Amino acid sequence: MKAGRIILTVAALLLTVRVVAADPKIAVVDMGKVFDSYYKTKISAANLKKQAEVFKAYAQKLDESRRKLTEEFNTLRDESQNIALSRTEQESKRLQAQEKYRQLKEKEAELTQYNKAKYKQLNQERNEMRDSLLKEIRDAINKRATLTGYALILDKSGNAINNLPVVIFSNPAIDITDSIIEELNRGYAGKTPSTAPADKDVKSIGDIIKENPAQ
Repeated sequence: MKAGRIILTVAALLLTVRVVAADPKIAVVDMGKVFDSYYKTKISAANLKKQAEVFKAYAQKLDESRRKLTEEFNTLRDESQNIALSRTEQESKRLQAQEKYRQLKEKEAELTQYNKAKYKQLNQERNEMRDSLLKEIRDAINKRATLTGYALILDKSGNAINNLPVVIFSNPAIDITDSIIEELNRGYAGKTPSTAPADKDVKSIGDIIKENPAQ
């Protein structure tokens, strides 16, 4: 009799394991929406844009110097060809024009190098920021999965290699996007900068430094 009860208990456990294995808990999350809605994303994006504006302002000063040197060079070059001047004066203007041209080329090289360096710096900082924030978001999702017992959580915002959505259909009941956003932003309501750009704006922030390239 006792042996029979043990057999029934084992059978019940095996059946439970089979049911769980056959019907795992699955959820979906829109990582793009979570990332854009995370308060730290908005703050980081605002800081990055502010830094880009500082870089842009200095690049504009360099470009103003370049334009001034260009004008000075053009004036000296034209004066060196002015037949109203003596040959001595023309030669003096020609030598001055050569020196001004050298200064111009140095300024153009400085501006080009500055643009490249700051563009690279902004991209690197943006990528580091993005990786750090995504890690925090993944940690929050992993914690939710552990506490709730999810066996699988899929990102419904991504596409496969063939450019088709990874998740073709999902029941809204298993979408945990809003709850993850709420958890990440808990305690920070109203503290997010209202003018901070979304992630889609961050992607093009580096280009702001190229608005005044050397010509």
